[in-house]
Amino acid sequence: MNLRYTLPPDVEAALAPIRSRDIVYCVPFDVTPDGDYCADGYVVVTRNTLLVWQQGRVAHRLVLSEWDEILCSPQVDSGLLLAKRGDDQQLLCRFHMRHMVRQSYVARGTTLFCKGESREITSQEKERYCPQCGRVLPGTSACPRCSGRGRTFRRFWDLCRPYAVPLLLITLFMVAISAITIGQQYVQRYFVDDVLVPAEGSASQVLTFFGLMLVMLVLCLTMGACVLAKEINPYLTPALLGVMMLTGLMCIAPDMRTAAQKYYVQQNVFDLRVLSTLGLSQSDISAIAAVDGVDAVQAVKYQDVEGHWTGDDQTTVARLYQLPADLQADTPENMNRPVLLSGRMPEAAGECVVHVMGHGSPVDLGTQLTLPEETEGVSGRVFTVVGTVQDPLHFSSDSESSTVGDGQLDCILFVPEGTLTADYYTVCYIKAENAGLYDNYSDEYQAAVDAVAENLKAIQSVQCTARREELMDTANDKLTEARTEYDSQKAEAERQFAEAEAKLADAQQQLDAAKAQLEAGEKELAAQKAALPDTMQSGADKLVSSEAQVLEFEEQLQQIELLVNLKKVADPLLSYAEATLRNAEKALDEAEPEDEDYIELRDALAKAQAAYDNIYNQLQGYQQQLDAGKRQMYKQGLISSPNLSNDQLVTEAKAALRKMKLQLLQGQLQLTTGTASAYTQFDAAQKQLEEGWAEYNAGQTQLEESRTEYESRKAEAEQKLADGLAQLNDAEEQVSQIKKGEWYVLDRTSTMSCVTFAQYADRMDAIARVFPVFFFLVAALVATTTMTRMVDENRLQMGTLKALGYSNFSIAGKYLFYAMLATILGSIVGMVVGFVVFPIIIWNAYQLVFSLPTFTLYFYPGMAAASVGISAAVIGFATWYACRSSLAEKTAALLLPRAPVAGKRILMERITPLWQRMSFSQKTTARNLFRYKKRFFMTVLGVAGCTALLLIGFGIQDSLLPIVTKQSTELTHNDMSITLSDPKALTMEQGLAEELDSNSAVQNWGAVYTKSTTIYNAEGESASVSIVAAAKDSDLTRYVTFRTRKGHKAISFDSGSAILTEKTAENLGLHTGDTFWVENTEGARVELTLTGITENYMFTRLYLPRAQLESLLGTEEIPWNTVYGQTTCTDAAGYNALRTDLLDCNYVSGISFTEDTTELFDNLIVSLGYVVVLIIICAAALAAVVLYNLISVNLGERKKELATIKVLGFYDQEVYRYIFREIELLALIGSGVGLALGVPLHKFIVLTVEMDQLMFIRTIAPRSYLLAVALTMVFTVVVCFVMRRHVRRISMVESMKAPE
Repeated sequence: MNLRYTLPPDVEAALAPIRSRDIVYCVPFDVTPDGDYCADGYVVVTRNTLLVWQQGRVAHRLVLSEWDEILCSPQVDSGLLLAKRGDDQQLLCRFHMRHMVRQSYVARGTTLFCKGESREITSQEKERYCPQCGRVLPGTSACPRCSGRGRTFRRFWDLCRPYAVPLLLITLFMVAISAITIGQQYVQRYFVDDVLVPAEGSASQVLTFFGLMLVMLVLCLTMGACVLAKEINPYLTPALLGVMMLTGLMCIAPDMRTAAQKYYVQQNVFDLRVLSTLGLSQSDISAIAAVDGVDAVQAVKYQDVEGHWTGDDQTTVARLYQLPADLQADTPENMNRPVLLSGRMPEAAGECVVHVMGHGSPVDLGTQLTLPEETEGVSGRVFTVVGTVQDPLHFSSDSESSTVGDGQLDCILFVPEGTLTADYYTVCYIKAENAGLYDNYSDEYQAAVDAVAENLKAIQSVQCTARREELMDTANDKLTEARTEYDSQKAEAERQFAEAEAKLADAQQQLDAAKAQLEAGEKELAAQKAALPDTMQSGADKLVSSEAQVLEFEEQLQQIELLVNLKKVADPLLSYAEATLRNAEKALDEAEPEDEDYIELRDALAKAQAAYDNIYNQLQGYQQQLDAGKRQMYKQGLISSPNLSNDQLVTEAKAALRKMKLQLLQGQLQLTTGTASAYTQFDAAQKQLEEGWAEYNAGQTQLEESRTEYESRKAEAEQKLADGLAQLNDAEEQVSQIKKGEWYVLDRTSTMSCVTFAQYADRMDAIARVFPVFFFLVAALVATTTMTRMVDENRLQMGTLKALGYSNFSIAGKYLFYAMLATILGSIVGMVVGFVVFPIIIWNAYQLVFSLPTFTLYFYPGMAAASVGISAAVIGFATWYACRSSLAEKTAALLLPRAPVAGKRILMERITPLWQRMSFSQKTTARNLFRYKKRFFMTVLGVAGCTALLLIGFGIQDSLLPIVTKQSTELTHNDMSITLSDPKALTMEQGLAEELDSNSAVQNWGAVYTKSTTIYNAEGESASVSIVAAAKDSDLTRYVTFRTRKGHKAISFDSGSAILTEKTAENLGLHTGDTFWVENTEGARVELTLTGITENYMFTRLYLPRAQLESLLGTEEIPWNTVYGQTTCTDAAGYNALRTDLLDCNYVSGISFTEDTTELFDNLIVSLGYVVVLIIICAAALAAVVLYNLISVNLGERKKELATIKVLGFYDQEVYRYIFREIELLALIGSGVGLALGVPLHKFIVLTVEMDQLMFIRTIAPRSYLLAVALTMVFTVVVCFVMRRHVRRISMVESMKAPE
């Protein structure tokens, strides 16, 4: 035998300090200390140490030298490995019996090590292996996995077929005994853990334990008798089913309430909680703690936030719930303790444990939730999940709304203290004094809680007033600071505006100056360009003029030179003329006038004088011209002085001419080159102008951008200032409008999980009060039929006993004992199934909705005694009734067989055409149906009861399953409901109304007023309803269909209407035209007349038109607090997107869609549907039993008749038709009667099981009628087929020997 198994790699790695070669023994085990299965347990032994590896860790580590010995102790189907030291023992592990031998070897070997010996123990036993698959053989020669299963089974079946019925009974009782054995362990654990050990154990619980042990002992002792007493079965089975239904249905509600009670105590769930519209201050908490009757308080902060999980782009709505400082404190103040499911509780900042809401996906450990940077009130942005928990206030698959994100809470994160920085508390949880002494579902508990709630409400007004003043003072201080800061920011902004405007003005001036310069440059350039031709022409003209001047001056110079030359020529001539004149004068003077020559001389003198004068005058003219030329040339700067001599004049004039010619040449050159230079300069100037304009434009653009940015920033700043001012004004207005505040003092019924769980338990109570009654009635019918048959068969024995002097009571006592024995045995089995199997099945169905780890099975002695008593009373009365009629006869009559019933003509015989066409067997069947009236009525009633139960089961399914679909598709048509915190949401700019109008996902919407109130009838009975009225009456008729349930007749809705939902009207006994009273917001009762009762299945409503609402509230200013709408969304993504858009609007506190509401009811209906399916199965089983018993009794009574027709030559098939046709007709008639009985019973049960907020559909679907009849007929046919064996076994000879 292998005593040294190879460890898995992960275990070997975890035990790394221990080397593999040091391990002496290594064997597995498969049971945890708590009794659960364990697949990875190992006991590892070295020479010095013993380690126990279990559930991924080292559970025990022992130093062998410190212990005396290691023991292997056998138990029931298991064993224990113990370590012993003196009188102390330590449990190391548990294991199934298949490991017992191997663990024994290890214990012996380890004990040697404890004693200091080094000897190892080895096992000589060899484990046998299958040669085909290699598995260890479980003590047999054949491998169960490789052998031919089909062949073995067929061989076994051939051997067992002759003993099928006894073996079946033995098997059933063995299963029952096994169930009892298993149940015994539960009872023992309950007795030890919950009765003896805890302080709350009581003497009654001890007696309960021993009573249950006694019941189990009686059951075990009577099992064998049940197998032998075949005739007890007809009585045992109805009793079993009746007790099973009674205990199974009635114990589930107490089991659920006990589980909830234990859970509430274990997690210290609050008794009351206080919420405030203004938040709770520390003074509020202190005041609450000082209230009379308050035992403990816990002030809690929580905040809803948006975030993103690691690797997930979708936004998650999470609630950060701040844990107390000491999580492990077992004090009344540590309330609502989360149940740790995996990981550990948070220890440092940034850590959290998470509870995922019912619709969410699981979150792995190590996942991080990241919050946006703008999240306020939280001292961290990243939270790492270190564990998963269950919130004790959310132990069902419920959902909860939120004011952030998409409006639906996805998870709750429990974070360490100090994470939330708000200066107020969100909620205050309270434990009521002495409330823990009572059952949480008792009236005493509720009274204790209500008393504390009243005391809390008594201080509400004072605390709310003080809280309002505190908030107003704080808000006013903050407003003053904000106003000062606003004024400072405004002044700073205005200063910055002025500086910016000055800079912009300077820049504009610079740009304007630059523009002016550019424009002047352009003008100058244009002028220069325009003047260039004139300048060039002027230069050309000047050159021409200069050239002309040069030519003129040259000509003048030539003249001067000519004059100078002439003067030079004339001067000698003048001298010559002067000399001639002088000579002539002299000659004349010398001559005498009388001389002849004198006249000639005088003439010559006159000529000489004339020539002289002429020359002289010419010279003077020449000189004058020269002098004039000198002066002119001097003025022109051509000569240096006007007094030059003529030669000098000619010299300087020539020099001036040369200079003028040079200047002329230079001017011509300059004119030629100046034109090209001018155009080049023009291009350069134009380029500079263009660059200047480009710079100007860039500057202008930059200036415009700066101006635009300035205007934008100014507008933004002004807007911010305006917004800030508006916020200040709004804040001042809000501060001035801060209402007194209101406390909400709520008990556990305010949490969805608690109230839903209580409603589920109440529904089971209602079902348990109804269904067992029908089962017991059917059981009484079967018992009566069976006992009547037994009494008739034993008439001769009864007559003999009576003749011997036995009293009627003594004779009847035999049958009563017989019936009581069957009843007790059936009741015991029924209790086992009822107290164990039913609760497990129903709770498994309810686990679709709830997760309550404290649910356990309980035995209720009172309920058990009551069920046995009822069963004994019903069957005992039926037995006494059957015996009484026979014992009333005389002894001589009893010694004779009962005379057969006289035949009579039946009604069908009078219908000659029909009767003549019927065969002999058909006529016999028809006569037998009406000849044995007692048999007829018993069979019909029995079958009718079964059919009625089946119809009720299927009918309840029809009443439950279609509710949500019918309500959401036929009666209410809005798939969106928006809750508003202030009616201003619909009137403010860019508010909800604009969003609804512009959102493409919203088809239409309407403003609605909803308010919970109380209505009263004339007798003063009250009911809670929700008033629903729309701003436009047409909107209400669009979203709600007003019609009657029967006939679907439309109900008119006008200004004088008042329409009530059917469930509420039914509870108050109101009918159309009746007067009722509605409590308005001021507490006054306003009289209204009921104009219609509309079909409705979910919630209770009072529908009013706007005129009636205004009359009820006494004002035309209706605070519309809800919006109904129809959307185009088809999936969750569309709904979430729309929810996110709408929640961004101001004063929107919540959004719900039809799918959110229907999901809750769907879970409720599905869970109840499982219970109904269980009831249908039990009803079907009862129907099969009833039919089997009735047919068996029928055959037993007619053995003589059947033997006779077999003697007459009837074939088996003809005998079958003869007897079974009658039974099938009776079953068909009984099915019809059962349908007639099932309809009112279904209505009665539906009215009993209905909830306040949920009305079931009152009609049964046609298919349910067909299913009920079909199942009844199928059972009939199957039982008839089974009973063919009994018909074949009827001995003709023995039957003919019967006394007649």
